[in-house]
Amino acid sequence: MNINTNLFTPKPGRKKKSSETPAPNCTVPKSRKLDAKQDFPQLTMPFEGFREPLSQKQLTDLLLFACLGKKYDLQQPEWCHLCHQKKLSGVNVTVLEGFTQLHFYRYYVQFKNLRKRYNIRHSFSPSPGSISSEILKAELASSKSASPLQDENSCVPKKDLECQESADLSAHPIICKYGTKTQGLTSYLLSAEEMARNAYPLKGSPTCQSFLPTQTDEQVADSSPLYGLDCEMCETACGAELTRVSLVDSEGCCVLDELVKPENPILNYVTRFSGITKAMLMPVKTRLKDVQVQVIKALPRDAVLVGHSLENDLHALKLIHPHVIDTSLLYQKECGRKFKLKFLAKAVLNRQIQNGKMNGHNPTEDAVAALELAQYFISKGPKKVAKLDLDGQWMRCQAGKAIAVNGAVNGQHTDYVRFADAMKAAGLSGVHICKAAGNDKDLFTEMWNTIICSSDQEVLSSSQCELPSHFLSIVEFSSLAEHTGTLSDTCLDEHFQKMLVQLRDMCTVYAGPLPKCYREKSVRRLFQHCGPIQHIRILDGMWRAHAEIVFEMLEGAHLAVDTLNGYELDGYPIKVQKPVKESTLDLEVALKKLESDVLNSNVIYIMGIPKTTLCPDFTQFGPAEGVILPKKTSPGKRRKDAFIKYENVESLKAGPNSSVELNGNKLRSCKALTPCHLSSWTSHTKQTSAECASTATSAVRQEQGASGQLPWEAKMKKLVRKLDKKLGKLFQSLPDKTLSVVLLPGQKRYQSPEAFSFV
Repeated sequence: MNINTNLFTPKPGRKKKSSETPAPNCTVPKSRKLDAKQDFPQLTMPFEGFREPLSQKQLTDLLLFACLGKKYDLQQPEWCHLCHQKKLSGVNVTVLEGFTQLHFYRYYVQFKNLRKRYNIRHSFSPSPGSISSEILKAELASSKSASPLQDENSCVPKKDLECQESADLSAHPIICKYGTKTQGLTSYLLSAEEMARNAYPLKGSPTCQSFLPTQTDEQVADSSPLYGLDCEMCETACGAELTRVSLVDSEGCCVLDELVKPENPILNYVTRFSGITKAMLMPVKTRLKDVQVQVIKALPRDAVLVGHSLENDLHALKLIHPHVIDTSLLYQKECGRKFKLKFLAKAVLNRQIQNGKMNGHNPTEDAVAALELAQYFISKGPKKVAKLDLDGQWMRCQAGKAIAVNGAVNGQHTDYVRFADAMKAAGLSGVHICKAAGNDKDLFTEMWNTIICSSDQEVLSSSQCELPSHFLSIVEFSSLAEHTGTLSDTCLDEHFQKMLVQLRDMCTVYAGPLPKCYREKSVRRLFQHCGPIQHIRILDGMWRAHAEIVFEMLEGAHLAVDTLNGYELDGYPIKVQKPVKESTLDLEVALKKLESDVLNSNVIYIMGIPKTTLCPDFTQFGPAEGVILPKKTSPGKRRKDAFIKYENVESLKAGPNSSVELNGNKLRSCKALTPCHLSSWTSHTKQTSAECASTATSAVRQEQGASGQLPWEAKMKKLVRKLDKKLGKLFQSLPDKTLSVVLLPGQKRYQSPEAFSFV
């Protein structure tokens, strides 16, 4: 999953007419302002808040508050403010699988509905894994004391419980799958189809080419040994990576418990769950390849691996093992849902695990619990397990939990309840509409309708019918993910690099002819007054030299053309212009539309500011709503540019138009082009050398050939236009006063922050 995505959140409500689209210098249309006076729900955030990307937790905090809100005394998210939450009629999350922030700004012109209908846009750093799953598995603090949830679900009537206990077990999902007779362990092994359906790593799979197979026999017997496995992971620049692995034998004895240092920089240790800290991994030298060898060596040839959602552990280990028992699938809920390992350990084994909330999980303890759960099931048989009435135990457990403000109510002991369970307890309905439910189907079917579609068009049609009937909806479009799924990694990488080159051209100008004495240092001295420079390349011609200047911000290139074109050097005027080629024609159109983007309403870009605080100096032009100072490019250096947002358009017009002196310093300014959440437009591409950029540019020109048209470019534009039209129709189908969030989660192949901070 891409580390940088876009989060689009409109002020709740539906725009039924195109005339209601926000004007360039107006954040909220007149009609919307009238609604706001009538207690219309609105989402706002401070101008300075756009600088840092949102985390998965921050997004979840917003969704929790929007859905459960003041009804359960939840607090407002820290990063934004949602007023009149009680007036919300629904919450919609739309996921564009495979799309990234890079795609959005490369095909900005084609994303007509997406860029016009959503007037809050933010970079987003999701956690590894499925966004839908992460949202619904988010935990709220709860208590065993009285609360709104307990009032609504105080207890399950005794009569109902008696009926449930005496019910015919023949309809129980465990009995339906395994029958009533006690069988050997081979009867509970996952089939190849089940492993594929639950995303287990399989031999021959295109996504598992680098995985190692364990040295196992083709066949196992009921006497084969069971081995419990559990892993802990952290979040790195490339997603979830292994930090600890535990393996226990059939007797529950630990045969392997090893800390592992990830290959990539760690972004989040996830200490609350993993128990891993920076200090623990500091002296560790063991790598993934080392523990792979240890695990393979420790397993007998006929070993059966046991775990809870074991596919995640095998993916972390990058191992392929054909014989597994998954306790999350063995102990089935109704409709194939999954119980948590912690609940099963308590309900079946009468054992408390995962109690150290601050110290994280113990993988050895979890591995033993999964092993003993499998052994219990095998020895007692399906009928005995079905009689445990795990669903009834779970429902009674949930009915006794309560939502709390800060993790406790009246000093009582605090537990945690999932977002999905809290929604169900609150009586709020939901729907999940997608092309494949994947591993998250249990989270949806246990409380909502899950609608599986055959195409994005069917997803749209189902959404238009279903969304008005449900409070919370998650809709997934996957056309781009399917398109890129047919391409090789090499093709995807080339496509990605070409998009970077084209976007790089938006920040590029060519200047010349230059005096003979002018080299890179002289060019930098002249052009650095327009904006921070990323790279300069001198182009030696037959008669005079020219220069290619790549700025870090769009505004730098704009100011260079505006202020230095025609500037005289040694008595001769130089020409400063943008790159002119067929592949950049629509980029010029995108620049014009960026200037009128609703995100840039009343925002100006200033270059050459004398100090870090701006408000006292610029209030002479009118009241300022906020200031964003770009981050330092290197230690000890202070950038001299900033974005200033004024409260009204009159202040923007009265402010500096092209150049002005302030406290003896000459400033250059222009209307903001770069969206506020992308203040480091090209800062992460500095690692790419000029030679690489030149090679990529040459590759683009070579592929263009005589026609000048890139073959993948036309196809992408067509795909984006179609998807954007579907988004517009989906938006129109949302009920009034709906909070709508659109997520661009990215592609797993490009997970590093550097990959998408370019735009």
